[in-house]
Amino acid sequence: MTKPFTESAFRFIFRTFALVAIPLTLILTACASSSTTEQTNVPTDNCGPIEPTDEDVKYVLSLGKDIFTSADWVKSYTVEPYKITLSRNNDKEGTVAYIEYLIYTCGYSQADLNNYFNDEGFSTIFQDYESHTNSDFCEIKDLALYKFDLVNEGEQYVANYWVKQSDDMHVLVLMLVLPNTDLAKLNEYSKKLFPELISCP
Repeated sequence: MTKPFTESAFRFIFRTFALVAIPLTLILTACASSSTTEQTNVPTDNCGPIEPTDEDVKYVLSLGKDIFTSADWVKSYTVEPYKITLSRNNDKEGTVAYIEYLIYTCGYSQADLNNYFNDEGFSTIFQDYESHTNSDFCEIKDLALYKFDLVNEGEQYVANYWVKQSDDMHVLVLMLVLPNTDLAKLNEYSKKLFPELISCP
């Protein structure tokens, strides 16, 4: 029987994402100015509005809503400058689905992505785990998949971590974490979320 994902494990995930949000905010605000648009009172940087639009929020909230449907899933989300985050937690299954929708008002380059999604960045994300190992990586077009083996409180977990370049100004991050005894469930969810990249060849 699979041991449920512990409360401390959930805290680890959200604490580490809060930590990694700090350097991300520094990157995203590099082109920011302190001025606002006087006519509309909407915060802007040198490239445009920094607040997610209603359409952005609706899009993020729609992700996974037809997949994580049972009452066991608990949803929470935040909207802030340059970013929307959404988490769906299932204590019964021991599963976490975490989404970040990143807004680069000035656009981003491949170098920007490489500087963020690298060994140092993942070490920050998973720093409260006893260990994290990048077991595989692959990409097709604008979608990349990082696979991790994790250990927390002596228990072993697996994570699929997708990075999708939605367009020139938006990057979607989606992470699934499950006990490593539930690989079939991981594949089931992955097939529904990103059927074009369920695993690496």
